[in-house]
Amino acid sequence: MTDLHHAVSDELAIRDLVNRYSDAASRRDPAAIAETFIADGEWVYPALGQPRGHDELRALFGRLLEGWNAFIQSLLSGRVALDASDADRARGRWYISELGQQSDGTDFHATGVYHDEYVRDAGVWRFARRRFDPLLLRVGDATTVSPFPTDVPEL
Repeated sequence: MTDLHHAVSDELAIRDLVNRYSDAASRRDPAAIAETFIADGEWVYPALGQPRGHDELRALFGRLLEGWNAFIQSLLSGRVALDASDADRARGRWYISELGQQSDGTDFHATGVYHDEYVRDAGVWRFARRRFDPLLLRVGDATTVSPFPTDVPEL
């Protein structure tokens, strides 16, 4: 395969990883979410915690994803930047929208951005670190708007 073919193949595999994560979140499957991370992978959202490793990830997502009548995470757009100096590393940025209804009937809508670090682990791309920054959060009648974060690296 040429370098271009490798690059395209890697980007497609990373895009599939991001889609698998959103699919698992929408199915409310914390074990499947945890499996998209490397063994000591980290998910960062300061308001909710910073779990590291499959056990902590499963536990946090188990708590976050229970008590919903419906929950759907949709990908809006994203970019992948392969690391030119290390073929087993990449970064990405993904805009997402989440819609749902909690079991008490409260409507939920979040739009935000993920800042990702990927690692090829035993031939499979996984998240090493995934940070979520909400940009628009509506829970019931309360809405919070936050600016795009300024402390993230450019792609």
